[in-house]
Amino acid sequence: MDVREHVMAGMIRTRLGEDRRTGGQPIDVLVADGDIYLLGHVDSDDQRQAANLIVTGVVGVRQVVDNLVVRVRKPEVDLSAVG
Repeated sequence: MDVREHVMAGMIRTRLGEDRRTGGQPIDVLVADGDIYLLGHVDSDDQRQAANLIVTGVVGVRQVVDNLVVRVRKPEVDLSAVG
């Protein structure tokens, strides 16, 4: 990764971390020739879409390759109903 790509990756990580929709999510950012690769997990499809929107708004981004995985939550079981 050259200096420009390193700066771009840092800017994207900062924006993702500061946004209320994506902050705190384990999203890794890789940059190669203006292509941005998003890797990691998010809690919802809305967070995945927000991450893509945030990255698309960064100057110099050619395309976003979304490899984010939405976590599947198991339904909570109400044990009080078990007799």
